[in-house]
Amino acid sequence: MIDRINGPGDINPIEGIKKPSVEKSKEKRKKESTDNVELRHVEDVRKFAEEAKNISTVREQLVEELKKAIESGNYFIDTERLARKILEELSE
Repeated sequence: MIDRINGPGDINPIEGIKKPSVEKSKEKRKKESTDNVELRHVEDVRKFAEEAKNISTVREQLVEELKKAIESGNYFIDTERLARKILEELSE
């Protein structure tokens, strides 16, 4: 039983096997391989960046206050609280 006189459909006896053109292949790959970047939570990042700028200032003020308290002898260490925190860290 013969389906086609010229053989398989992709072969033309005059032109030979048809191959896709290079340009068409490049265009197809270009269309298929588009990269997408989606930026989420941009406002949150900006907010956190602004807060981070202020943290160093707050920490510097706290350090200065602690230095003054230690120098003046007014710094009190809660040893029970310190011991609890150390035990909590060790138990984790």
